[in-house]
Amino acid sequence: MGAIRTIGIALSFVALCMTVYCLATPHWAISVQNNNGIQTGVQKSLGLWKYCEKAVNADNGHCQKLSQFGIAALAQYGIIGFRVLVIIGLICAIIGFVAGTASSDAINIAPTKIAKVQAAGGAAGLLSIAGIMILAATSWAAHMIIKRWKDFQMHQGSISINAGTQWTLGAAIYVGWCASAIFIGVAIIMFMGCCSGSGDEEDEEREQFHPGYATSNYSAPSQKSPDYV
Repeated sequence: MGAIRTIGIALSFVALCMTVYCLATPHWAISVQNNNGIQTGVQKSLGLWKYCEKAVNADNGHCQKLSQFGIAALAQYGIIGFRVLVIIGLICAIIGFVAGTASSDAINIAPTKIAKVQAAGGAAGLLSIAGIMILAATSWAAHMIIKRWKDFQMHQGSISINAGTQWTLGAAIYVGWCASAIFIGVAIIMFMGCCSGSGDEEDEEREQFHPGYATSNYSAPSQKSPDYV
């Protein structure tokens, strides 16, 4: 179980990096270049913090912050909610990764086995919450992009996103789904390690406080030596 837990810690770090990518990338939604037979020359992408445009054949584009739209406009399309869920998931993932690392036998952060078992249990709970938060954010965003962003339109400052742009799912949605699956899988691994570790700890405590119980005459009556008169 120790080796499996170590693999789980490594996978949780990978999922943690994927969550950071989801939070920072502008590729939650991207525009469809061929919209009803009309070929567009500009590719648009939208993330949690930035809106970007670039020519189809260009290497670089320009991005602007979504703060220029205002909170009301962002909340209307769910972007504020996506941010909150991903940030909560990232915080839980960071703490869960630290707790999972503390539960490992390879690193002596937790001084006793009881502390390691408790750390594994905490990591299981936090990573499961992280997986649920990321799954909720990306699934909600996918629903909004597919069903409700056909009339996506915001104008403020120098940014203009016109209604009628056809949007599709960006890389962040798929990366988030993968990260949530990894978090939930690692949480199950940590939970199994927590249960098995608690059983081992009980056996050690029983042997510590009753060292002769396993070999005493009272532990196996059928094996007692006969009494001769």
